[in-house]
Amino acid sequence: MLIDIQAEQVRRACGLPGVTYFPRTAGGRLHVATAEFLSAVGLPSTKFFSPKIDLDDAERLRCRPSLKAVFDADQATCPPEAEGWEVLGDFVYATVALDTETGRVYSFGEGEVFYVPMHSDVSCLVHAVIELEAGLAELKLIPHDDQQAREQAVSRVRQRVSDRDSLPFASEDSEWSKLFDEIGFGMWG
Repeated sequence: MLIDIQAEQVRRACGLPGVTYFPRTAGGRLHVATAEFLSAVGLPSTKFFSPKIDLDDAERLRCRPSLKAVFDADQATCPPEAEGWEVLGDFVYATVALDTETGRVYSFGEGEVFYVPMHSDVSCLVHAVIELEAGLAELKLIPHDDQQAREQAVSRVRQRVSDRDSLPFASEDSEWSKLFDEIGFGMWG
């Protein structure tokens, strides 16, 4: 993993009920370091990112490719190279998927069949979500009419995320760029 994140950091940021741990299964197809991270550290659940795993679905726990199933359910065509990827969850207006071979994280915008690189690995995703939560707490302390202070706070959070992983803001059309624009306009608190 690119960023050393401890399980305690995620629990502190989201509380124990706000963390989803993924079971490791014998013969699993996930990138080894990613599987270890997901089972030991987990993924945070916030109003921006919601992990998806159905622990009652035995088929899902066998780590069958889930992205193709999502596309099939929507009667859409999954990009062939992404058919073996796993759905990690939802991010505001996008489905977040994991390349099970490389551990890279991608987003599929709502209603889109093309994908955009989102994070270098799951540790970078978790880091960004934790920084976002901390940034929102910081924003709540700033008066709504102090636009300059709000812009500076958003810029600081964006920089803390970018310092560790350049992918979230590599494109103005990325899900992170769109979200931070909305936060800057005061749409999220």
